[in-house]
Amino acid sequence: MDELQHRLTRLAERAAPPPREDLAHAVVTRHRAQRRQTIGLTAVAAAVAAVVVTMPLLLDGPGAEPATATGTAATGAAESTTAAADALTSSTRGSLAGDAAFVETVRQLSWTTADDVDAPTAASEPPLDSRHVVFAGDVAGGRWALVVGQDTIQPEPSAEGTGLAAAWFTGPPGAAGDQLQPTSLLGGIDPAEPVALYGASTGALVVVAAPGDDVLLSRRPEVAADASVSRDFAPVDAPEGVAVLALSPAAGTYDEALRYRVIRDGAELVTRMPDQYRADGSSSSAPSVTWLGESATWAADQLLTGGADHVLTITGLTPGQIGFGVVWAGDLPASGGQPAQLRLMSATLPSGASYLEALYSRESSNGPSSWCGADLRPADPPLARQVFAVRCAGPDPSGSTGSLSTLVLIGPPRATSVRLTDGSGELLEEHPLADGIAVLTAPEDVAGTEFLAADGTTVGRTDVMGVDGMERLTATPSSGD
Repeated sequence: MDELQHRLTRLAERAAPPPREDLAHAVVTRHRAQRRQTIGLTAVAAAVAAVVVTMPLLLDGPGAEPATATGTAATGAAESTTAAADALTSSTRGSLAGDAAFVETVRQLSWTTADDVDAPTAASEPPLDSRHVVFAGDVAGGRWALVVGQDTIQPEPSAEGTGLAAAWFTGPPGAAGDQLQPTSLLGGIDPAEPVALYGASTGALVVVAAPGDDVLLSRRPEVAADASVSRDFAPVDAPEGVAVLALSPAAGTYDEALRYRVIRDGAELVTRMPDQYRADGSSSSAPSVTWLGESATWAADQLLTGGADHVLTITGLTPGQIGFGVVWAGDLPASGGQPAQLRLMSATLPSGASYLEALYSRESSNGPSSWCGADLRPADPPLARQVFAVRCAGPDPSGSTGSLSTLVLIGPPRATSVRLTDGSGELLEEHPLADGIAVLTAPEDVAGTEFLAADGTTVGRTDVMGVDGMERLTATPSSGD
């Protein structure tokens, strides 16, 4: 299981709807070439929708002069990496790098046991003589350390792996070395490449690159009124290749809008989302949001509140910057006489464009859930004048063990019928609408829809909702895109 799937699973555990398998696959496919395997406690699915705002970057100061590392650097392939390109095997850096006792205590911390039962642990301990403390310092709301060693997490190197593993250890402000707990474990990593960690509950961000590297940060992408998505990166202070920043805590469970970029010798090395964690005991529930209409009903709907948390997570926006609404909510056919439920949730972004998620529960609003699709829509025309087609797969109401595809067609009240077309635009069927709505069992080859008024004029056209909106929000563009 790769990093994004870890993050999607962790989000689901916090009441946000877990994605169906094909949605996860579609999103993961765009990232797989750029992401390394992450093992242990990591955060959720990636990227954003929003207007870029000025970042409150509170730097940790110039930091202490790098001290000589205690213990030997990781062996093996790390030895072949030139010193100028060493992100993970150069001298210890950070505000506590000069505290030899603290650094040595951290170097000897266990990777396989932890006081926190939820902390990630390695299968076996890296040999002590292979360990090296890369970073040790005070950060916003805590004290962190990064340690590398011989890879016992992913012992078989991948095509890009080098037999090096890394562990982030975190603790409260002023913590002694032996009070730090493992927070994130990574295996099969290249010692020349940077790593980063973001604390969702405190807003602390540390990017560890090689001395001489330039570090840039993108707080969130911008979604324009026409629903186009772009992203800007700004340089941040990174003495000796280490950026220590204090950002805002995540408004949702995590902040998947963050991206950091590292430039080495004038060329882009990586553009990534930092690994993320939430401090033990900190709130991970979705904050209160304002729903447009029927606020009392929607605020108590767990499926919707989980969906709202997910929107906050992937956009990096605060509740006050998003107008949450429900385009349509209703029951769908299901087996056993118990209806499934669908919520087509909208999130109006600062530009006026809207992000939509079709949230589907197979039992009840508190039961197992998934996504049926995700989309980005322009500000004009308003959502009330747009049309939607959502396909969800659920149990066959006849009682068979198979699944049945339900198509939910949503248009304005003046739409009285809808034409269903295949991928080539050929007409398949035409169905009546009641107040602009129809819930029906549809052929699997339905690809497009045309909503019609009583006089036969077109009210609107739309394809069956896929995952394009999610893919565009989770994209991690390179500098050439």
